[in-house]
Amino acid sequence: MQFRVEIENVLPVTKLVFEIDLNQHGIHCIVGKNGAGKTTLAKAIMNLALADTFVRTSSDGVFNDSSAIRYTLGAEQYHFTYDPEIRSISTKQPVLGHHKAAVSVEMPAPHGQRFTFFRTLADQDEDIRQAVILGRYEKPTALIEFLTKIYQDHRFDDLVEVQFRRGVCCCFVYNDKRYLREDYFSSGEYFLINLYRKITLGTPLVVIDEIDISLDASTQARLAEQLRQLCAKHSSSVVFTSHSLALMQTLEPGEIRYLDRDRNTGAITLAPMSFNGVKSLMFGFEGYDRYILTEDERLEQFLRYAINRYCSPTFYSYQVICAGGHGYVKALMNLNDKYDFYGPKENVICVLDGDQSEQAQPKQVFCLPIKNVENTLWHLYREDDFPYRFEGGSELKAKPLYGQLTKSRKLISPEEICKLLCDRHDNAMKQFALTLSRFLCRPGE
Repeated sequence: MQFRVEIENVLPVTKLVFEIDLNQHGIHCIVGKNGAGKTTLAKAIMNLALADTFVRTSSDGVFNDSSAIRYTLGAEQYHFTYDPEIRSISTKQPVLGHHKAAVSVEMPAPHGQRFTFFRTLADQDEDIRQAVILGRYEKPTALIEFLTKIYQDHRFDDLVEVQFRRGVCCCFVYNDKRYLREDYFSSGEYFLINLYRKITLGTPLVVIDEIDISLDASTQARLAEQLRQLCAKHSSSVVFTSHSLALMQTLEPGEIRYLDRDRNTGAITLAPMSFNGVKSLMFGFEGYDRYILTEDERLEQFLRYAINRYCSPTFYSYQVICAGGHGYVKALMNLNDKYDFYGPKENVICVLDGDQSEQAQPKQVFCLPIKNVENTLWHLYREDDFPYRFEGGSELKAKPLYGQLTKSRKLISPEEICKLLCDRHDNAMKQFALTLSRFLCRPGE
């Protein structure tokens, strides 16, 4: 089922469209600078299930007469518009119960459900105490396993789960029947327990604003993989916002979207972005004269070798940045054209694999004279004089072959592969290197 939210004129958002296929279970991270509209998006999604979301969490000054939010869930649509009587948005169309249940949104303090649940646990403490005294609790094995993998210790081995009238509560029970409720755990532990519950309920879409706010860096670094596994098992999708590099660098291609608000027009875009692209936009690379954007680590390594071999000495300091696939590379270059976070656009070029050479490219985009590193190595491996052959290697495709040679069997280093490829394609590489030299070397050298 497709889920789509369109926000218009809800400050700071002028227009923003968010769309996700809820049949494609997984995790999605939305990143962007402060004030871009990440929290507004989370509130807008929450508003589908709780129509008073903006009344409780925002000033009425975020709306005007043209404010609107439209939702699409499969074939059903809901349209919320500004209502001057309540000075917020509302709809006369009732939202179906199963559509309300399709989304669960967790906001930061003090609006998040995990914070309001404190009162629930306190109010039900008598029931919880009675269950503990009578031994009416169970060991939540799967939850313990989840927490143990994230925290990398066994502090949760004795965790128990108590059922009460309005839900469940995790506790540590001691020999004298004293107990420690989950709302007295650390804020990070308490948050992860509640996040686990949301996903394992099978909620199609779980949204977490500021997922990293109460988690330390090491915990953040292990969180993504566990969330992927939970989403796949329980048919859920988790969308979260974050500013954490520790978390972002563990995400896979396609799991990061960058929310950008144009400084001049206020126009907002939400588009896929690689980790290195986000790191550049959010945190920057300072102090270099030239920047070369590439598709992947193999191409980055190959370019560094080629520059050292064919263009040395360079005059300008430079940085080669792996930005992801060719679409990400061009998008990052276009953003630099707008914002100059690397510098003037003439100081930034893109280098793509040679398989993109048949397509028309912008002025600052260049292609290798070889298809790509792995594919060229694959063809070289099939030549009789290739010195690093091994049994079964001829049956492998390009990427697995590269991995076997460099990592699994350690028969050859990435730098040695770069040398082999340049030796074999020396004339073509010398011609290509002229482009790099014009970019990196003093004119006339």
